[in-house]
Amino acid sequence: MIFLAVTMGFIAENVREMISDHEKERHYVESLVNNLKDDTASFAGAIAYNVAKEDSLEKLILLSRKNLRDTAIRKALYHYVSWASHYSVFRSNDATMMQLKNSDGFRYIRRDHVADSIANYDNEVKIIYSAEELYMKASEEAAGAAEEVLNYTVGMDSTYMKHDGQWNSGVMPPLLSIDPQKEYMMYNKMYVNWGYTGNYIKNMRQRLPIAVRLIAFLKEKYDIE
Repeated sequence: MIFLAVTMGFIAENVREMISDHEKERHYVESLVNNLKDDTASFAGAIAYNVAKEDSLEKLILLSRKNLRDTAIRKALYHYVSWASHYSVFRSNDATMMQLKNSDGFRYIRRDHVADSIANYDNEVKIIYSAEELYMKASEEAAGAAEEVLNYTVGMDSTYMKHDGQWNSGVMPPLLSIDPQKEYMMYNKMYVNWGYTGNYIKNMRQRLPIAVRLIAFLKEKYDIE
């Protein structure tokens, strides 16, 4: 009888642990699904912004074939250069992912292929962050090259710009330098910036469907609404 009681107690404890583990597993997965939804929104926002940036940089590069001594062309240059130093980056909501890693949470993820799928997504995010490093560096270098050519103080000079941010008609904004070499370097850096912006967009577009598929996969596996 004592042996039976001990055995039953042992079984009951195992059952309780199993139930607890299943609850933790589901909690992690539900939390991860919510994080992934945040990621898809972050993807969409960063992609949309950078598509607009890419378009503006392309138009800026085409100005290299124009005459910067033309008032309209110079104003266009000031307008498009403003995109050079601006950026929008994807940031994964990794709150649950960090818990899974740091709290040994992956040991609770036991359903077939779930842990592997989650780990694969984490690796895909790292690839985006690698592309981001090149994108950010190119953006900073392009902005630095533009600072060698453009005089940004015109934005505070009523001679050239109105209080509403519009240019005064017929007035040509000045340049900080008319050195052809600096002008050439600016366009060159803008071209590199344009290329890495496109590469960053491509990386995000490739990974957005992975996040969407993972959400659907987890919902199906765990019957999550």
